[in-house]
Amino acid sequence: MKNLKLGIHYICDFSGCDRALLLNSERAHGLFAEAVRSAGLTVVDEGLYKFSPHGFTSFLLLAESHAGLHAWPEYGYCAIDLFTCNPKIDLKPLIRKLKRLFKAQHIAVRKAERAAQVAEPTSILAGAVV
Repeated sequence: MKNLKLGIHYICDFSGCDRALLLNSERAHGLFAEAVRSAGLTVVDEGLYKFSPHGFTSFLLLAESHAGLHAWPEYGYCAIDLFTCNPKIDLKPLIRKLKRLFKAQHIAVRKAERAAQVAEPTSILAGAVV
C-alpha cells in the first residue's frame, strides 16, 4: 500500500459580502467563472441554480476537478469550494481575487489534502489469456 496524494480542497467562508452582487446571481456567477478561468483552471461545464426568493448555487466542472459557490444574499455570505487534483496550481491568488470581487469583509479558509491508501497498480491484463 502507498499513500497517494489526489488533490487539494479549499473550503472558504466569505462573510460581509456585497449583498447587491449576491442578489444578482447571473453577474455573481459570471464573475466567479471568469476568476476561476483567469487562475488557469479549465472550465468544461457550468451551471447556475437559483433559489426562491433569493440565493443561488453556481458550479463549475473543471478539467482539474470542480469549483462551487453557494450564496445567501440576505446574510452577505457565500461558501466557496475549490478542489483541484493538480497540486501544482496555487489557488491562494484565486481566493484573494474572489475576496476582492465579492467585497468580503471576512474570510475563513480551510485546506484539506485529499489522499488515499491504494494498492500498487497492476496491469488489467495480468493473468489474462491472450
